[in-house]
Amino acid sequence: MKKILTILNLLIISLVLVSCEKEPPESLELSLTNIPVTNINGEVKLNVTSNSKWTATVASTWCTITPTSGVGNGEIIIKATDNNSIEERKVTLTVTSKSLTKTANIVQGFATLETDRSDILLTKDASTKPVIITSNTKWLVEIPTDAGWITASQMSGEGTKEIILTFALNSGMERNAYVNVKFADTYKSIRVVQERGKNTVPTVPVLKSPVNNLTDANRLPTFRWGTSKDPDNDEVTYKIEYSDNQVTWTNFATMKDSVYNLPAYLDANKKYYWRVSASDAYGGVSTSAVYNLTTGIKKSYFDTEYKVAQNSTKGTYPNEILFLGDGYISEDFEEGGQFDRDIDLGIEHFFSVEPYKSYREYFKIYKQAGYSRDRGVKQTDKSINKNTRFGSDFLGGSSMSTNTDLAFEFARMIPGVDNTKLKNMLVIMVVNQNRYAGTCWIWSDGKAVAICPVSQSTTPGSNFRNLLLHEAGGHGFGRLADEYVTSANTGKTISEEDKTKFNNFAKSGFYPNVDLTGDYLTIKWKHFINKENYERVTAFQGAFYYTYGAWRPETSSCMIQNEPYYNAPSREHMVKRILTTAGEEYTLEKFVQKDIEKTPSPAALLMTKSYNPLTFVPLAPPVMVK
Repeated sequence: MKKILTILNLLIISLVLVSCEKEPPESLELSLTNIPVTNINGEVKLNVTSNSKWTATVASTWCTITPTSGVGNGEIIIKATDNNSIEERKVTLTVTSKSLTKTANIVQGFATLETDRSDILLTKDASTKPVIITSNTKWLVEIPTDAGWITASQMSGEGTKEIILTFALNSGMERNAYVNVKFADTYKSIRVVQERGKNTVPTVPVLKSPVNNLTDANRLPTFRWGTSKDPDNDEVTYKIEYSDNQVTWTNFATMKDSVYNLPAYLDANKKYYWRVSASDAYGGVSTSAVYNLTTGIKKSYFDTEYKVAQNSTKGTYPNEILFLGDGYISEDFEEGGQFDRDIDLGIEHFFSVEPYKSYREYFKIYKQAGYSRDRGVKQTDKSINKNTRFGSDFLGGSSMSTNTDLAFEFARMIPGVDNTKLKNMLVIMVVNQNRYAGTCWIWSDGKAVAICPVSQSTTPGSNFRNLLLHEAGGHGFGRLADEYVTSANTGKTISEEDKTKFNNFAKSGFYPNVDLTGDYLTIKWKHFINKENYERVTAFQGAFYYTYGAWRPETSSCMIQNEPYYNAPSREHMVKRILTTAGEEYTLEKFVQKDIEKTPSPAALLMTKSYNPLTFVPLAPPVMVK
């Protein structure tokens, strides 16, 4: 019995000792904390070290793990679907065991694809070209179905490889295609261009002017020829050459245009031969027949060249006028030619009426060449288009426009003419078009461009002289207001808006011939009323386009129906400007003493009598620019 008790005691002691032993501490470790995965066939193993149960999770549709749980040490297999994008992908793997958590970052690389060529330029001959593809993925080579002249040594592959592109002989026109190296949404394009295998020469240029065998030719001729057609639609370049013996040829110029203006005079009284060749970029050349001309002594204006048509002989400073021409081609600028004749006529017209006739010696007149491509000018209202130097245009009715900025640019080519001087210089744009119209563009600082076509109309008040006197002499230099009443404003009183416009410019020295009051005591020309020999001057309502609210000084005037007569206040203002610019003092006495034509001429009076406001089309109002 005693023995049994001893054994029981030993068992109890053993149990107590066993129950008093401590459980081992929790353990969890991962073999990797950053797990790189390839973009293709991505698979990685991760070791888990633990002394207990664990679970693994990953929140991703592109990444899976096997297994997702275990006991003790284990292995997790990580698999990723192929990454076809050009951006890397990231997800976190989490392993949990009791109270312990470990994480690892899974990063999948992106697809890379590069080629060592982006362009291949080929001759027409058959050839091969190597292309190095640098990649970390699989790829395909795509060649368009209509590019059968291109083949590749392999159409698919993986990783970095060199492929050979083969190109067939080109016996036709230039051709091109794109070869693409592609993986999923990633691709690289190689542009292939192969020069043509054939070429057709341009058609032979046909010489136009100067005509063959021309004698007494201008020393500054303009060479013109018909444009060549290229059957292959290639751009054509022309070379114009000259010779005095047909053995040695000298190149005048190479250009894309079919008109050539010489930069210098030819020798006088000398025979020249000339020809034109047409070339394309592929060596095709065709050459014209050979023409000849014999020069005389005649000369022309160079483009933009100016000449002084008249010098001032009175006054310290001249009153300056610049005549330009639009719609005149280079041949028209021969000395004594069409440009000279029209401008000289315009000058005589300007000084044909008082007070300009008596004060002509105070003026310096320039005329300046500006070559146009076409004769005549644009007529938008008739859908007629012309290529001219200043882009002058008939806008409809009697309104016109021109490139005033370019006109001023031409003026500034004259030595001494700057922006300040332009404010006191009148520019007259003579338009080479037989049509009734005209408009003066006027700036509040004094600049003015008067547009005057060379109208040959026989209708009273509608020819070149009438237009020039109204637009240039009246608006441009005289700064006069229109005195006619428009059909739209017949029976109407001047609007408040037009009163404001009138007053704004009147303050700057414009509109001396119109007033918004008929009061003899305050009207602008009160000093002429009841003055001996000026009985015509009173106050007549109807001016500045309205029947009522605006007064003019005399019954008739150039500013009504373009008759060659300026009323007394208009003449006075013109003389004031002439003398002030010249540096001389103005007095009313001096004006009256020299004021010759105080009434309209018989011809002007006849025009006035025949004037019918219902049928006469007045010139457009000036464009007033602040």
